[in-house]
Amino acid sequence: MSKASGKTVRAPRPAADQLAEPKRYYTLADIAAKAGVHVTTVSLALRDHPSIPPSTRARIRTVAKKFGYQRDPLLDALNFHRSRQSQQGRTYSSAFVVHAATTRLFFGNAYHSLVYAGAKAAAEAHGHSLEIFVVGNGHLAPARLNTILNARGISGVLLSTFEIDIEQLDLDWNQFCAVKIECLHLTPNLDAVSNDQLQVARLAMRQLRKLGYRRIGLATAREDQTRLAESFGMGVLIEQASLPEAECVPSLIFGLAEVPMLPRLIPEWMRAHQVDVIISNWNELFDTFATAGIRLPDDVAFACLDVPPSMPHIAGVVQNHQLVGQRAMEQLIIMADAYQRGVPPAQTITYIPGFWQDGVTAPRKVRRLPIWI
Repeated sequence: MSKASGKTVRAPRPAADQLAEPKRYYTLADIAAKAGVHVTTVSLALRDHPSIPPSTRARIRTVAKKFGYQRDPLLDALNFHRSRQSQQGRTYSSAFVVHAATTRLFFGNAYHSLVYAGAKAAAEAHGHSLEIFVVGNGHLAPARLNTILNARGISGVLLSTFEIDIEQLDLDWNQFCAVKIECLHLTPNLDAVSNDQLQVARLAMRQLRKLGYRRIGLATAREDQTRLAESFGMGVLIEQASLPEAECVPSLIFGLAEVPMLPRLIPEWMRAHQVDVIISNWNELFDTFATAGIRLPDDVAFACLDVPPSMPHIAGVVQNHQLVGQRAMEQLIIMADAYQRGVPPAQTITYIPGFWQDGVTAPRKVRRLPIWI
């Protein structure tokens, strides 16, 4: 009010929108209104659900960022609990994808069946079924596999051991959450679970030295080295770095094409480098030793870097293949529940260690005492 003129003057009233306080918290409904979509669409988009087109997801995320919207972890936990409750009794399918060239690893002393058993047990414990799909060499082509998985509503994929000549698998990865089991050479760079082959080689070297062996030689295939990111060879080199040069044996790395020549190559390598114990992930070397007339452990000791369950009498490292399959499946289930699809921006690898097993093929080495005359 102004008294100078004797008249009462009222201050102008602010507009209604000026009276309203700025909003402190924005909800999904606010984002939906601004983006011109349904609230459910916003919820799915912010969780990267594949049912929402990438362009729509990007637009909704832009609006959410402008609003400074942040998801409530307590509300997420509640929603997750509700979804798990509503899912009880329902079965979800996941795919265990192998290459045709590796199906032999399901039989005999090979490890594939152990990996699959671990993955299958974890899947069933979480209400999932796990189905094997074989690609390549007269089986499914990647495009056909992609169509089948989409048609069946399968969004979870485990990729298990591919040969090194298979460098990539062309699926529409934006539609799937996926985990690799070993096969670290295979692209794209998906998250992976693997036996810790570097730890396995180092453990074998240390245990054999405790048993009295000094000339320890690694014999393995070049293809295995490539598939496992040179882990065996690197483990040996790390241990040799702290040894006297006279006790460092160069590894025998052979190609698969050279396997028929091993009965000649291994004795030559043993003599040239005075090897007193061989370490290898190749159980097939037992046949090579027999063909070459090499007696274990009289002529040379042997420690396996992947002791199979059917050979509890041999020395070496037991790899936990079943736990590898279990961990891979558990990681896949977490990704599926969180709607994580596509190739991750940064790959993570989970390594499972092995443990040492004493055996008759590498007994404690008896030191010969000098004979005094």
